[in-house]
Amino acid sequence: MSSQKLNILFLCSWYPNPENQSNGIFIKRHAQAISLYHQVTVIFVKSIPNIQHEKITKYENGNFKEYCLFYPKIQFNIPFVGSFFKLILFKKKYQTAIQQFSQLENFDIIHVNTIFPAAIPAFYAIKKWPGSKLFITEHWSGYYPEDGNYKGCYLKNITKKLVQKAEKICVISENLKNHMIHHHLFGDYYKINNVVDTSVFKPTHAHKTDSRTFKILHVSSLVNREKNISGIIEIASQLKIRNFSFKLNIIGENHEELDNYKIIIKNYNLEDKITFCGYKTADEIAYQMNQSDIFLLFSHFEGMPVVLLESMACGLPVISTHVGEVNSMVKPNMGIVLKTNTIKEAVEEIQNFKREFFSSPENMHRDIEKEYGSNAVGSVLSELYINT
Repeated sequence: MSSQKLNILFLCSWYPNPENQSNGIFIKRHAQAISLYHQVTVIFVKSIPNIQHEKITKYENGNFKEYCLFYPKIQFNIPFVGSFFKLILFKKKYQTAIQQFSQLENFDIIHVNTIFPAAIPAFYAIKKWPGSKLFITEHWSGYYPEDGNYKGCYLKNITKKLVQKAEKICVISENLKNHMIHHHLFGDYYKINNVVDTSVFKPTHAHKTDSRTFKILHVSSLVNREKNISGIIEIASQLKIRNFSFKLNIIGENHEELDNYKIIIKNYNLEDKITFCGYKTADEIAYQMNQSDIFLLFSHFEGMPVVLLESMACGLPVISTHVGEVNSMVKPNMGIVLKTNTIKEAVEEIQNFKREFFSSPENMHRDIEKEYGSNAVGSVLSELYINT
């Protein structure tokens, strides 16, 4: 590892905020991992509801600096005009934040995390520090045909221009890289790992509150088109039909779709089997992972789902559909990757699950930390910066 210390600016489209505390948490963990080796300044700007004036938060810890600017969300009655003025306001606020929080800085690296809309202020930062190198990390699933949100002349144009300027385009899956190239976003791609906070996600050997009932856990954004919550509910229904004793806890917030899920659960008569737990902190999620028997992910598409890594870091085996990077993430001694991605297969794997077929919680934690811990991922990104 080179001793050269760089000054890095992180510009983010997603980042934890008062409206969504888990939004872009993987971006924050990347920044913190890199700060083990270099100076990192994170600047994040977002409009949020329920505030009347700008709100600025600052946090510093060693090599890590975080500056967030939140401003009131403005509603427009005319959609096109509203979108235009929202982008203009976002650009102005982000440029102001960059000027305010980096007056005396000279950055070696500008790292854009999730291209849009952070690409908008990125062009300003590139002009302000013309000697810096541009890196991109993309997490967005909009390029996938299953998602289909990579559309619109403005978004496509600004994305293509930024990609052309980048020294490296970091992605968390080969699938994401291939779909970006399919959209003619050519560049020097590099696959990186997401980071797991192994100081939080670890085995605790806490006494389980009810060891007689098989406990299934799911944690996500609960967006059905991606996370397939309706499919998970169908799995629970089939388990009940087979008289399998279980309890399913679902953690996450999605107020738009929650009522529909509750209707499905009521129709299946599963109110005593499924609990929606709402938003939970990382510590609370880690506790639930240590209380559970299996983690279930039944997504239609994914990149590199951090929640699987967090589960395995807690020593909790996982069952997941074969999507994104899951097959390379989930080793046979840590979980089961479904072959057919069907409800029938998932139900049978849950019914036949035996904990003794998998590694001990301590060995699972050690293996995840070695590949996905802050030191490991921070070291890889540091070398990438220095050698590019």
